[in-house]
Amino acid sequence: MFKSKVYVIFQYLLFIIASAWLVKYCINKIDLNSFYNILIKGNYWMAFWVFLVSVLVYISRILRWQIILSKVDEKIGFMNNFSAVAAGYLVSFIFPRGGEVVKCAVLKKTNSLSLHKSISSIFFERLVDIFSLIILLVSLIFWESISKKYLILSWINPEKFLQGNKIWILVSIGIIGLSVLAYFYHKFKHQNNWLITCLNNIKLLFALLANFKFLAHTLFIWVSYFLMTFLWFFVFDQTTNLSFFQTFQIMMVGTIARSLPLPGGAVGAYHLAVAYALTTMNIDKETALGLAFIIHGFQTIYTIFAGIIAIIWLFVFDKSYRIK
Repeated sequence: MFKSKVYVIFQYLLFIIASAWLVKYCINKIDLNSFYNILIKGNYWMAFWVFLVSVLVYISRILRWQIILSKVDEKIGFMNNFSAVAAGYLVSFIFPRGGEVVKCAVLKKTNSLSLHKSISSIFFERLVDIFSLIILLVSLIFWESISKKYLILSWINPEKFLQGNKIWILVSIGIIGLSVLAYFYHKFKHQNNWLITCLNNIKLLFALLANFKFLAHTLFIWVSYFLMTFLWFFVFDQTTNLSFFQTFQIMMVGTIARSLPLPGGAVGAYHLAVAYALTTMNIDKETALGLAFIIHGFQTIYTIFAGIIAIIWLFVFDKSYRIK
Protein backbone atom coordinates (compact mmCIF):
# COMPACT_ATOMS: atom_id res chain seq x y z
CA MET A 1 0.00 0.00 0.00
CA PHE A 2 2.80 2.42 0.97
CA LYS A 3 4.77 1.64 -2.20
CA SER A 4 1.70 2.23 -4.39
CA LYS A 5 1.09 5.62 -2.73
CA VAL A 6 4.74 6.60 -3.23
CA TYR A 7 4.48 5.58 -6.89
CA VAL A 8 1.33 7.67 -7.42
CA ILE A 9 2.90 10.72 -5.74
CA PHE A 10 6.12 10.30 -7.74
CA GLN A 11 4.16 9.93 -10.98
CA TYR A 12 2.08 13.03 -10.24
CA LEU A 13 5.22 15.08 -9.46
CA LEU A 14 6.71 14.01 -12.78
CA PHE A 15 3.55 15.18 -14.56
CA ILE A 16 3.74 18.56 -12.81
CA ILE A 17 7.42 18.95 -13.74
CA ALA A 18 6.65 17.98 -17.35
CA SER A 19 3.80 20.51 -17.57
CA ALA A 20 5.91 23.29 -16.05
CA TRP A 21 8.79 22.53 -18.43
CA LEU A 22 6.47 22.63 -21.45
CA VAL A 23 5.05 26.02 -20.42
CA LYS A 24 8.59 27.36 -19.90
CA TYR A 25 9.63 25.94 -23.27
CA CYS A 26 6.74 27.72 -25.01
CA ILE A 27 7.48 31.06 -23.33
CA ASN A 28 11.19 30.84 -24.18
CA LYS A 29 10.28 30.60 -27.87
CA ILE A 30 8.53 33.99 -28.04
CA ASP A 31 9.22 37.69 -27.53
CA LEU A 32 7.45 38.58 -24.27
CA ASN A 33 6.93 42.27 -25.15
CA SER A 34 5.21 41.36 -28.43
CA PHE A 35 3.25 38.67 -26.60
CA TYR A 36 1.98 41.21 -24.04
CA ASN A 37 1.08 43.79 -26.71
CA ILE A 38 -0.91 41.18 -28.63
CA LEU A 39 -2.80 40.05 -25.53
CA ILE A 40 -3.95 43.53 -24.50
CA LYS A 41 -5.38 44.20 -27.98
CA GLY A 42 -7.63 41.14 -28.02
CA ASN A 43 -11.40 41.30 -28.48
CA TYR A 44 -12.44 39.58 -25.26
CA TRP A 45 -16.17 40.11 -25.80
CA MET A 46 -16.04 36.73 -27.52
CA ALA A 47 -15.68 35.20 -24.04
CA PHE A 48 -19.41 35.77 -23.46
CA TRP A 49 -20.38 33.60 -26.43
CA VAL A 50 -17.86 30.94 -25.48
CA PHE A 51 -19.27 30.98 -21.94
CA LEU A 52 -22.79 30.51 -23.32
CA VAL A 53 -21.71 27.53 -25.44
CA SER A 54 -19.78 26.09 -22.47
CA VAL A 55 -22.94 26.20 -20.32
CA LEU A 56 -24.91 24.44 -23.06
CA VAL A 57 -22.24 21.74 -23.32
CA TYR A 58 -22.49 21.08 -19.57
CA ILE A 59 -26.27 20.84 -19.81
CA SER A 60 -26.04 18.48 -22.79
CA ARG A 61 -23.48 16.25 -21.04
CA ILE A 62 -25.67 16.06 -17.94
CA LEU A 63 -28.80 15.22 -19.95
CA ARG A 64 -26.86 12.58 -21.90
CA TRP A 65 -25.63 11.01 -18.67
CA GLN A 66 -29.21 10.98 -17.37
CA ILE A 67 -30.21 9.01 -20.48
CA ILE A 68 -27.39 6.54 -19.80
CA LEU A 69 -28.37 6.09 -16.15
CA SER A 70 -32.05 5.69 -17.04
CA LYS A 71 -31.05 2.70 -19.17
CA VAL A 72 -29.82 0.94 -16.02
CA ASP A 73 -33.02 1.89 -14.18
CA GLU A 74 -31.64 4.88 -12.31
CA LYS A 75 -33.20 8.34 -12.25
CA ILE A 76 -30.86 11.04 -11.01
CA GLY A 77 -31.94 14.68 -10.53
CA PHE A 78 -30.40 17.36 -12.76
CA MET A 79 -28.53 19.19 -9.98
CA ASN A 80 -27.12 15.98 -8.50
CA ASN A 81 -25.90 15.04 -11.96
CA PHE A 82 -24.48 18.53 -12.46
CA SER A 83 -22.70 18.36 -9.11
CA ALA A 84 -21.14 15.00 -9.97
CA VAL A 85 -20.00 16.17 -13.42
CA ALA A 86 -18.69 19.60 -12.34
CA ALA A 87 -16.96 18.28 -9.20
CA GLY A 88 -15.47 15.48 -11.30
CA TYR A 89 -14.04 17.93 -13.85
CA LEU A 90 -12.61 20.07 -11.06
CA VAL A 91 -10.82 17.13 -9.44
CA SER A 92 -9.61 15.83 -12.83
CA PHE A 93 -8.15 19.27 -13.47
CA ILE A 94 -5.95 18.82 -10.38
CA PHE A 95 -5.57 15.03 -10.35
CA PRO A 96 -5.90 13.55 -13.86
CA ARG A 97 -8.52 10.76 -14.02
CA GLY A 98 -9.42 11.38 -10.37
CA GLY A 99 -12.70 12.97 -11.40
CA GLU A 100 -14.23 9.63 -12.36
CA VAL A 101 -13.86 8.44 -8.77
CA VAL A 102 -15.45 11.65 -7.48
CA LYS A 103 -18.44 11.30 -9.83
CA CYS A 104 -19.09 7.80 -8.51
CA ALA A 105 -18.67 8.93 -4.90
CA VAL A 106 -21.04 11.89 -5.27
CA LEU A 107 -23.86 9.84 -6.79
CA LYS A 108 -23.25 7.08 -4.25
CA LYS A 109 -23.84 9.56 -1.45
CA THR A 110 -26.64 11.64 -2.97
CA ASN A 111 -28.64 8.87 -4.63
CA SER A 112 -27.20 5.63 -3.22
CA LEU A 113 -26.20 4.70 -6.77
CA SER A 114 -24.38 1.37 -6.79
CA LEU A 115 -20.77 1.50 -7.92
CA HIS A 116 -21.22 -1.04 -10.71
CA LYS A 117 -23.93 1.15 -12.28
CA SER A 118 -22.00 4.41 -11.98
CA ILE A 119 -18.73 2.88 -13.19
CA SER A 120 -20.36 1.12 -16.14
CA SER A 121 -22.18 4.34 -17.14
CA ILE A 122 -18.97 6.39 -16.94
CA PHE A 123 -17.02 3.74 -18.85
CA PHE A 124 -19.67 3.63 -21.58
CA GLU A 125 -19.71 7.43 -21.84
CA ARG A 126 -15.91 7.50 -22.20
CA LEU A 127 -16.11 4.70 -24.77
CA VAL A 128 -18.56 6.75 -26.85
CA ASP A 129 -16.35 9.84 -26.58
CA ILE A 130 -13.25 7.90 -27.64
CA PHE A 131 -15.08 6.27 -30.54
CA SER A 132 -16.40 9.69 -31.63
CA LEU A 133 -12.88 11.12 -31.43
CA ILE A 134 -11.54 8.28 -33.58
CA ILE A 135 -14.26 8.88 -36.21
CA LEU A 136 -13.44 12.60 -36.30
CA LEU A 137 -9.71 11.91 -36.46
CA VAL A 138 -10.10 9.48 -39.35
CA SER A 139 -12.34 12.04 -41.12
CA LEU A 140 -9.73 14.75 -40.60
CA ILE A 141 -6.94 12.55 -41.94
CA PHE A 142 -9.07 11.72 -44.98
CA TRP A 143 -9.84 15.41 -45.66
CA GLU A 144 -6.19 16.35 -45.19
CA SER A 145 -5.12 13.75 -47.73
CA ILE A 146 -7.63 15.15 -50.25
CA SER A 147 -7.02 18.86 -49.63
CA LYS A 148 -3.23 18.46 -49.23
CA LYS A 149 -3.44 20.82 -46.22
CA TYR A 150 -1.54 18.68 -43.78
CA LEU A 151 -1.37 19.03 -40.02
CA ILE A 152 -2.08 15.67 -38.38
CA LEU A 153 -0.64 13.86 -41.42
CA SER A 154 2.54 15.94 -41.25
CA TRP A 155 3.11 14.61 -37.73
CA ILE A 156 2.43 10.92 -38.25
CA ASN A 157 4.08 10.70 -41.70
CA PRO A 158 1.53 8.31 -43.23
CA GLU A 159 3.76 7.19 -46.10
CA LYS A 160 6.26 5.60 -43.71
CA PHE A 161 3.55 4.46 -41.32
CA LEU A 162 1.71 2.50 -43.98
CA GLN A 163 4.84 0.85 -45.33
CA GLY A 164 5.32 -2.85 -44.68
CA ASN A 165 3.08 -4.67 -42.25
CA LYS A 166 2.76 -2.02 -39.50
CA ILE A 167 -0.90 -1.25 -40.14
CA TRP A 168 -1.80 -4.94 -40.26
CA ILE A 169 0.06 -5.58 -37.02
CA LEU A 170 -2.03 -2.89 -35.28
CA VAL A 171 -5.26 -4.26 -36.73
CA SER A 172 -4.30 -7.78 -35.63
CA ILE A 173 -3.52 -6.61 -32.08
CA GLY A 174 -6.93 -4.91 -31.92
CA ILE A 175 -8.78 -7.99 -33.17
CA ILE A 176 -6.88 -10.30 -30.78
CA GLY A 177 -7.57 -7.98 -27.84
CA LEU A 178 -11.29 -7.84 -28.57
CA SER A 179 -11.39 -11.62 -29.06
CA VAL A 180 -9.74 -12.23 -25.69
CA LEU A 181 -12.21 -9.90 -23.95
CA ALA A 182 -15.15 -11.60 -25.67
CA TYR A 183 -13.85 -15.05 -24.66
CA PHE A 184 -13.50 -14.20 -20.97
CA TYR A 185 -16.84 -12.40 -20.93
CA HIS A 186 -18.73 -15.41 -22.37
CA LYS A 187 -16.85 -17.78 -20.07
CA PHE A 188 -17.67 -15.93 -16.85
CA LYS A 189 -20.84 -13.98 -17.72
CA HIS A 190 -23.08 -16.27 -15.65
CA GLN A 191 -20.97 -15.85 -12.53
CA ASN A 192 -22.27 -13.34 -10.02
CA ASN A 193 -19.32 -11.03 -9.54
CA TRP A 194 -18.81 -7.28 -9.63
CA LEU A 195 -16.83 -7.08 -12.90
CA ILE A 196 -19.30 -9.23 -14.85
CA THR A 197 -22.17 -7.11 -13.52
CA CYS A 198 -20.43 -3.98 -14.85
CA LEU A 199 -19.83 -5.64 -18.22
CA ASN A 200 -23.48 -6.69 -18.42
CA ASN A 201 -24.51 -3.09 -17.74
CA ILE A 202 -22.18 -1.85 -20.48
CA LYS A 203 -23.58 -4.45 -22.88
CA LEU A 204 -27.08 -3.18 -22.05
CA LEU A 205 -26.00 0.44 -22.66
CA PHE A 206 -24.92 -0.29 -26.22
CA ALA A 207 -28.61 -0.17 -27.15
CA LEU A 208 -28.33 3.62 -26.69
CA LEU A 209 -26.34 3.81 -29.93
CA ALA A 210 -29.76 3.63 -31.62
CA ASN A 211 -31.30 6.24 -29.28
CA PHE A 212 -31.98 9.51 -31.13
CA LYS A 213 -31.71 11.76 -28.05
CA PHE A 214 -28.44 10.17 -26.97
CA LEU A 215 -26.92 10.56 -30.45
CA ALA A 216 -28.25 14.14 -30.73
CA HIS A 217 -26.57 15.12 -27.45
CA THR A 218 -23.31 13.48 -28.57
CA LEU A 219 -23.40 15.38 -31.87
CA PHE A 220 -24.27 18.65 -30.10
CA ILE A 221 -21.33 18.23 -27.69
CA TRP A 222 -18.82 17.89 -30.54
CA VAL A 223 -20.37 20.73 -32.56
CA SER A 224 -20.09 22.89 -29.44
CA TYR A 225 -16.42 21.99 -29.04
CA PHE A 226 -15.94 23.15 -32.62
CA LEU A 227 -17.74 26.44 -31.88
CA MET A 228 -15.72 26.96 -28.69
CA THR A 229 -12.59 26.87 -30.86
CA PHE A 230 -14.00 28.85 -33.79
CA LEU A 231 -15.32 31.73 -31.64
CA TRP A 232 -11.91 32.32 -30.05
CA PHE A 233 -10.40 32.98 -33.48
CA PHE A 234 -12.19 36.35 -33.46
CA VAL A 235 -10.16 37.57 -30.48
CA PHE A 236 -7.18 38.51 -32.70
CA ASP A 237 -7.23 40.04 -36.18
CA GLN A 238 -4.63 37.55 -37.39
CA THR A 239 -6.81 34.52 -36.70
CA THR A 240 -10.17 35.81 -37.94
CA ASN A 241 -9.52 34.51 -41.46
CA LEU A 242 -8.85 30.90 -40.46
CA SER A 243 -11.20 28.53 -42.26
CA PHE A 244 -13.69 26.01 -40.87
CA PHE A 245 -11.32 23.24 -41.89
CA GLN A 246 -8.44 24.85 -39.97
CA THR A 247 -10.77 25.26 -36.99
CA PHE A 248 -11.48 21.53 -37.16
CA GLN A 249 -7.74 20.82 -37.22
CA ILE A 250 -7.06 23.02 -34.19
CA MET A 251 -10.02 21.53 -32.30
CA MET A 252 -8.71 18.01 -32.87
CA VAL A 253 -5.15 18.92 -31.87
CA GLY A 254 -6.43 20.59 -28.70
CA THR A 255 -8.73 17.68 -27.82
CA ILE A 256 -5.93 15.14 -28.22
CA ALA A 257 -3.56 17.28 -26.14
CA ARG A 258 -6.11 17.72 -23.35
CA SER A 259 -6.64 13.96 -23.19
CA LEU A 260 -3.08 13.51 -21.91
CA PRO A 261 -2.95 12.65 -18.16
CA LEU A 262 -1.28 15.92 -17.16
CA PRO A 263 -2.51 18.19 -14.32
CA GLY A 264 -4.07 21.56 -14.99
CA GLY A 265 -6.03 20.37 -18.00
CA ALA A 266 -2.84 19.23 -19.78
CA VAL A 267 -1.27 22.63 -19.21
CA GLY A 268 1.87 23.01 -21.27
CA ALA A 269 1.09 20.16 -23.64
CA TYR A 270 -2.07 21.95 -24.82
CA HIS A 271 -0.26 25.26 -25.30
CA LEU A 272 2.61 23.66 -27.21
CA ALA A 273 0.36 21.59 -29.50
CA VAL A 274 -2.13 24.36 -30.34
CA ALA A 275 0.54 27.06 -30.73
CA TYR A 276 2.59 24.85 -33.04
CA ALA A 277 -0.49 23.96 -35.10
CA LEU A 278 -1.37 27.65 -35.51
CA THR A 279 2.15 28.55 -36.62
CA THR A 280 1.82 26.02 -39.45
CA MET A 281 -1.14 28.14 -40.59
CA ASN A 282 1.07 31.25 -40.91
CA ILE A 283 0.13 32.70 -37.52
CA ASP A 284 3.09 34.30 -35.71
CA LYS A 285 4.37 32.56 -32.58
CA GLU A 286 3.24 35.27 -30.15
CA THR A 287 -0.34 35.33 -31.44
CA ALA A 288 -0.47 31.51 -31.61
CA LEU A 289 0.68 31.10 -28.03
CA GLY A 290 -1.54 33.97 -26.87
CA LEU A 291 -4.60 32.26 -28.33
CA ALA A 292 -3.60 28.95 -26.73
CA PHE A 293 -3.26 30.66 -23.33
CA ILE A 294 -6.63 32.39 -23.69
CA ILE A 295 -8.51 29.22 -24.71
CA HIS A 296 -6.93 27.13 -21.96
CA GLY A 297 -7.17 29.91 -19.38
CA PHE A 298 -10.86 30.49 -19.99
CA GLN A 299 -11.59 26.76 -19.75
CA THR A 300 -9.61 26.62 -16.50
CA ILE A 301 -11.63 29.49 -14.98
CA TYR A 302 -14.90 27.94 -16.14
CA THR A 303 -13.97 24.51 -14.72
CA ILE A 304 -13.11 26.03 -11.34
CA PHE A 305 -16.27 28.20 -11.38
CA ALA A 306 -18.57 25.24 -12.14
CA GLY A 307 -16.75 23.06 -9.60
CA ILE A 308 -17.24 25.64 -6.84
CA ILE A 309 -20.97 25.87 -7.64
CA ALA A 310 -21.17 22.07 -7.43
CA ILE A 311 -19.44 22.01 -4.05
CA ILE A 312 -21.70 24.78 -2.68
CA TRP A 313 -24.77 22.92 -3.91
CA LEU A 314 -23.68 19.65 -2.30
CA PHE A 315 -22.68 21.05 1.09
CA VAL A 316 -25.23 23.87 1.45
CA PHE A 317 -28.39 23.07 -0.52
CA ASP A 318 -28.43 19.29 -0.99
CA LYS A 319 -29.90 17.95 2.26
CA SER A 320 -29.43 14.31 1.19
CA TYR A 321 -25.69 14.90 0.81
CA ARG A 322 -25.33 16.62 4.19
CA ILE A 323 -27.43 14.09 6.10
CA LYS A 324 -25.73 10.91 4.82
